Amino acid sequence: MRAQLGCWDVAIVGGGASGTLLALNLLKNARAPLRVALVERSGRVGRGLAYSTDSSRHLLNVPAGRMGAFPDDAEHFLRWMRREAPDTAPGDFVPRQRYGHYLESVLRDFVASAPTGIHLEVVAEDVVSVREDAGRVTLSLSGGGQLEARTAVLALGNALPADLRVPDGGLYASARYHRSPWAPGALLDVGRRDTVLLIGTGLTMVDTVLSLEERGHQGIIHAVSRHGLLPHVHRRGALSCSTTYASPGIRDVLRALRQEVMRECEEWEGADGRMHPIPIRIRAVLRIMRQEVKRATDAGADWRTVVDALRPATVPLWHRLTEGERRRFLRHLRSHWEVHRHRMAPSIGDTVERLRSEGRLFLHAARVRSFRLEEAGVEARLRPRGDTQETVLHVQHVVNCTGPEGAITRGHPLLKAMAEAGQVSPDVLGMGLATDGDGALLDLSGRASGRLYTLGPPRRGELWETTAVPEIRTQARALAEHLLQRLGPAPVTRAPVELEHGGVPLER
Repeated sequence: MRAQLGCWDVAIVGGGASGTLLALNLLKNARAPLRVALVERSGRVGRGLAYSTDSSRHLLNVPAGRMGAFPDDAEHFLRWMRREAPDTAPGDFVPRQRYGHYLESVLRDFVASAPTGIHLEVVAEDVVSVREDAGRVTLSLSGGGQLEARTAVLALGNALPADLRVPDGGLYASARYHRSPWAPGALLDVGRRDTVLLIGTGLTMVDTVLSLEERGHQGIIHAVSRHGLLPHVHRRGALSCSTTYASPGIRDVLRALRQEVMRECEEWEGADGRMHPIPIRIRAVLRIMRQEVKRATDAGADWRTVVDALRPATVPLWHRLTEGERRRFLRHLRSHWEVHRHRMAPSIGDTVERLRSEGRLFLHAARVRSFRLEEAGVEARLRPRGDTQETVLHVQHVVNCTGPEGAITRGHPLLKAMAEAGQVSPDVLGMGLATDGDGALLDLSGRASGRLYTLGPPRRGELWETTAVPEIRTQARALAEHLLQRLGPAPVTRAPVELEHGGVPLER
């Protein structure tokens, strides 16, 4: 790459799943002429944190039959997998590394088959600053060059975990602390019989346990979180189980919720005599879910079917919650929702249960109070949930598995700089970035320039469900259509694309 990269129509900052899915949708629905720059520091697209793992033990937590890159073709990934593994079933949970290869493969084939005038280039650099000027966006790159674009999309994925805000006694500056289990060589210094403390009990913790197991670790592992909740396990053969349960549609859910709220509200008519929308309350959602779980159980299904059926309605429901109700959910129910919603593959659940039964993995529902370096390791003080007395653990290593930094502008250096300059602003919950309905970023004054956009995890505060592929692929298609409408003339007619090595058609 040269230092000056010229002007592009769309610059996508970040080549993980979010950025790659957007690039795919731009090329699939391309309007000529179109030039797309995909800026990814590693030069490898489709990976990001989630799919860059080298371990075959790290599995997708969504069945293969639901992981297609396109909303209208959920089985596209399954067909791609069957080229090399013909026996792959729709309900199989396959290694995550295969999904990264899939996204890279599909993008490569789309680039190769793009009509004349449609071009995508991967820029293997990091973006250090963003500036808007004269109807253009200028990206300053780590190598000293600049890239200009008519529109830029920040597809930055999840931020790094935040250090716990407790006295650390020098731990955070030592080699015994690992801020992220995904950092290169993060677990190399952990001895086979070392005692390890994992902060967090979600899916990142589970992945870290699997990584330690794979490296031959035989010591004790402690995992701590406020509630001590472990992700639930997917039902075996979930896609093929027989049931008479028919999940309700979005309108049915909203209608039922409206009736629940009306039972609680004596006055839902405004002072002007007109009917006004009734805000949805979290406890009404819980009542509806309990009713649906009973109905599903009677029909031969279980609670997992209800949680999965609610997935398409989650964003509309989130939009109808007041800020107060959203905060109430985050404060009281978030942990419970996430362990039911983001589940482990059955085989991984078996491994975790084996380690617990062997006395090698212990879960703690507690708050970390402090750390202190010792001659032989680390002293960690915990306060168990519901108790006033502290307990003490002596470990050799501490690994932060809490997941992404809650305030995204603190966890991404680029976003932090943009926030300080007033180019972007946090959403009202402080979980992500403020955007309009199309994903355009809002500045400190609440205005959208129409040249800066985002998708995926940065929109979590405004959409809630925005970190998994089924939700991100829908966002990617909608954003691609929006950008193409703004940028160009009529779409280019293109034939269905056939992938190499046996040809998996992208159009059914």
